[in-house]
Formats: sequence, structure tokens, C-alpha cells
Amino acid sequence: MKYYLVGIKGTGMSSLACILKDMGNVVTGSDVKEHFFTEKSLDEKNITYEEFTDEVTNEYFYIISSAYDINNIVVKKIINENYNYMYYHEFIEFFFKKKKIGICGSHGKTTTTKVIAKVLEDKNICYLSGDSSGKGTKNYEYFVLEACEYKNHFLSYTYDYLIMTNIDYDHPDYFKNKDDYLQAFQEVSKKTKCLIANGDDENIKRIKHKNKITYGFNYDNDYVIYSINKYKNGYFISIVNREKEEKLYIPLFGKHNILNVVASYVLVDLLKIDVQFQKKIYEFKLPKRRMEEVKYKSNILICDYAHHPTEIKALIEAILEKYEKEIIIIFQPHTYSRTLALKEDFRKCFEKAKKLYIMNTFISREQYDQNKEREVKKVFSFFDDYDEKVYLSLKKETNKVILFLGAGTVDKEMEKLYNNL
Repeated sequence: MKYYLVGIKGTGMSSLACILKDMGNVVTGSDVKEHFFTEKSLDEKNITYEEFTDEVTNEYFYIISSAYDINNIVVKKIINENYNYMYYHEFIEFFFKKKKIGICGSHGKTTTTKVIAKVLEDKNICYLSGDSSGKGTKNYEYFVLEACEYKNHFLSYTYDYLIMTNIDYDHPDYFKNKDDYLQAFQEVSKKTKCLIANGDDENIKRIKHKNKITYGFNYDNDYVIYSINKYKNGYFISIVNREKEEKLYIPLFGKHNILNVVASYVLVDLLKIDVQFQKKIYEFKLPKRRMEEVKYKSNILICDYAHHPTEIKALIEAILEKYEKEIIIIFQPHTYSRTLALKEDFRKCFEKAKKLYIMNTFISREQYDQNKEREVKKVFSFFDDYDEKVYLSLKKETNKVILFLGAGTVDKEMEKLYNNL
């Protein structure tokens, strides 16, 4: 089969492209000229792509990103010429018919998806992750899917198992308020046969499901994390369920990562699959742009995708656990709507950093607005602007963690600094 993906550089779209290529299909696509970190996954699979063009023919089945409509020149041609196509979410539900494992939640979706993919890597699986990586297997038994709540996209799918990591208000450009956001998660819980949920989360406690299995640190969960011992490179923990105890070593920092691993453990336990869970966790590497680290002399340079106040606070705490160094942060806000809606939380989440620098907002799907950009800068009035002078000063820093933070293009600034160093 020959597939053409419109918007192929999107995190989910590039992951899907990798899956389809692995399954023996011809895969190509188009997107904007701007460079994205997702291109690396496409290049590794030798998947070609071009800038958007209306020079497309009916030789392909077209898969269209939800970010584009008939105003896009490729989509317009596809629809006007009556070529065969589906939108991304429609295609996933149509194409993947085997046992479906979804991972949803405001934070931790990508890491949890990648943990499950790692643990089940020796089994017949396909997986689609939000860091642009994906694996396809022709005779797969399980399809592991990162299911995003934005625009209620996760309601497009049906699940055999659905992991719900947490519920923390986000995407204010689509969801009217916190109740509207919570309602989306209540609706998606109706789409699964079994709900595996973080029982410590106050919002998840309000989600009703006849087959809800909970995990967490609180003693009223079905799977209880009751012992945590911190070591140099991670934690030893104990998990108790129905008088059965499992001890695990987790080579990651941050309690959020403990919860991500335990969610994966619960899934494997319920599936009753024989895997070397501890061995796989020991080998696990965090997804792209999740605490990606490089060392330079006495400094640690870190790039991370975190762009919500809760994620940022958890990340800073994890870094402070791992390194006894001062933190310098270069932050690129992600969208005006999120930044301004959560401005009070943004003001609080950086308090443990030593120096703070702000870049212009990565506007993503929004339009540039000079007045809103000024409002964002006011939110971060305690930051200094990131400019060439600051960039040159970073070269002289010693014994620091320099954190490049955000879901936009801030990773390019870290690459620039590291390559020049």
C-alpha cells in the first residue's frame, strides 16, 4: 500500500509514518519547510517528505493531520479531486483492530507509552508515541497508543485498556474551563473495557468506571507504592497488590516517573504477560526531549519538552534530586492561551531556579499578536530576555545545570550552544 501523510512532521503523524513503513508500506508526505525534531525519526526510516504542494496524484491513500483543513493546498487538492483519504484519528481507529492499549492524561503520556513499548518490545506490538517514534509489526497482538485529549481526539478511539496518568487543566484554547476538561476524561473512560488510573489524583477520583484499577502512593489504591528508597541513580520501590509484593529498581528521578513506571507494571500484571520487567526498566531511556542531557566540562545541559506549570515544577524537582547544582533556565512559552490562562501557576513553578531567561512565545497553532506577547512577558517579568549577550555568558558558566525548556524550538538553542562549546 502507498500512503501519503499531510503534515507528516507532527509528533503523532511522524510516528504513524514510521509504523506504516515498518509494516512494509510505501510512505511519503509533506509539511511546512520549518525544521522539527521529528524529522530525525523520518530520516532514520528513509521516509521522504517535501514542502506542501498541490502536485499530488491519486496513486496514494492520504492521511491528513487534524491540524489542516481545506485551506491547506494539499488537502484542497485531495478533496476537490475526490482522492481516497482519512484524517489521522479516523485512520488509527479504522486501521488498528487488535487489542488496543491507550495512554491518556495531562502529563506523562509519552514516557508511559515508551515504558510500555520497551517492556513489551519482545512481543508482537505496534506502538505510537508522542515523541515521533513508532514501531510497526505486521502480525501484531497489541497496539500501544498515546491518546491526546486536545480537541477531544482521544474520543476517536476504543480501548481494551486505558491508562489515565493524571488530569490537570490544559488546552484552554479548546476546553472552556476545568469542568469541561474533566468531562472529556469522563467521556473517554466510557470507551475502554478496563481503566488503569492514578488513584492519588483528585480529579481522577471523580471518574466513574465499573472496571477501574488504581495505583499510587495512597493506601486505598489497588496497587500501592509503599516504600521508596533513593539511591545515586534512581529509586528502589515496593509495590503491593492483593498480598503480592514486587520490588523494583527505577533508574529515573522524580516521583512522576515512579508513577509512570508503576502504571506500566499494573498493565503488564493485568495482561498476565511473561516479560523481564526489571531488566527492561533498567535498560529504559527517556523519550526524545524528555530530560535529554549532555555534559560540557562541569556543566550539564538539559533539553526538556515540559511546557505546563505542573510538568515544569516536577522536572525542576527531579533535576535538583539528581544534581547538586544551581539551575539556569531558558524558557520558551508555548501558546498565548495556555500561558495567560495559567499565568499564576507559571509565576510559581520556577521559584527554585537560580537564573531565568525568556524567549518569545512559540505560538504553534495560534496567530502572532504583539499585545499578547507583551502580556506574556509581563507574566514572566522576573525573567531576563534571552539574547546573544546571554548566549555568550552561558559559555562561561561552570558547575551549573543549564535547562532549555519548552515544547517549541528551544532545542535549537541548546544545539547551538553545545556545538559551539
